[in-house]
Amino acid sequence: MKKSHLARGLALLFLAGLSFDLLAAHPNCAVSGGTLLKWPATGAPIWEMCWLPPNQSSGVQGSGLEVRDVHYKGILVAKRFHSPILFAEYRNGAGGNCYRDWKDTNARFAATPAVRNTLGVPGTFFATTTCDVSADATASHGTCPFNNLSPNPFVTADCLNSGVAIEDRTNAQNPEESYVLLTTQYSASWYQYASRFAFYANGDINPEFGYGNSDGTYNSVTHWHHNYWRLDFDIDGAAHDQIAANGVLKSAEFTDTRSLTGGGGGPSYWDITDGVAGFGYRIVSGANDYTPVNESGRGFHLADVIGSHFINNEYSDKATNNLSDCQMVATNIANGESLVDTDVVFYYTASVRDSTANNWPTSGAGAIPQDSMVCKKVGPLITPVGDWPIFRDGFE
Repeated sequence: MKKSHLARGLALLFLAGLSFDLLAAHPNCAVSGGTLLKWPATGAPIWEMCWLPPNQSSGVQGSGLEVRDVHYKGILVAKRFHSPILFAEYRNGAGGNCYRDWKDTNARFAATPAVRNTLGVPGTFFATTTCDVSADATASHGTCPFNNLSPNPFVTADCLNSGVAIEDRTNAQNPEESYVLLTTQYSASWYQYASRFAFYANGDINPEFGYGNSDGTYNSVTHWHHNYWRLDFDIDGAAHDQIAANGVLKSAEFTDTRSLTGGGGGPSYWDITDGVAGFGYRIVSGANDYTPVNESGRGFHLADVIGSHFINNEYSDKATNNLSDCQMVATNIANGESLVDTDVVFYYTASVRDSTANNWPTSGAGAIPQDSMVCKKVGPLITPVGDWPIFRDGFE
């Protein structure tokens, strides 16, 4: 799951004058909503949070896999991580034209009984979605137990009909590489979207989104999918947070494009930190996240990231989720409010292109091979920055 570690010197030292003021905090799922997860299951928890399946997620027509009240070693990290904005867009308006997809319909995927809606150790196989088995350019595999696989290891698989698989991926040989993995799948008609969050023992967070297709509908038309994570960080509380792009603080709400190098296209990383304590998280684009904005030329998706001031119950650019409302209007979220010493929210977009021979980029010799049914997985790397305090009450 994890793509890489950023090179960093994370000094796990007490913050002078601060470590003694901070008290270890814990989620209250009765207030936040959702089901409590503590990992590891025994001893002092490294990660604690409240999780919700797609059909219980927040926002208009849901937001997929959602975690709330996320704590790392007793420190509040985030109020909410989820994906409330999702699109499918077709080349030149062909095929289905475009869709603002829904995110609240649970779909079947393979998961052993030990990890169904509870923390457990995987059995004979890891949680497996439609996207995970889609490696052929044109073949469709349906949903669990999956069609057309030969041989098919999932013929008698345990199919989770609704909910989240929660897998304890402890690595005894390399504890820092240990993590807990949450997986779910949800559908928007023929599309099967896979959503994951991995939370690592060293504090890293790895969201991943996969774009699958259950029956091959419109796989003959080049199209794009756009997923928008809404990352509502509350580093040690909602107050005093800030956003920096490539180390430069942003004083007001903004939209931006990203760049692999940081030059000629926008920042390559963003920090969300507590402005008083100085610690927080850095977001760096994953290796597969660089599909250009507006590659289709239709002008529907023009920003990779959005930084905004927190507004209660503002999850999307629109108050509705109308199916044919194709354009994501980022300026409805980022409209000039101050980001100085306040409660901030960061939206991160990852898009993919499902290409079809003779439909992209041109017909004939310029066409690229079809890959419209091959699963694409995307997602950023989110790693701790600054001096995170350690508590003496079992969190060392």
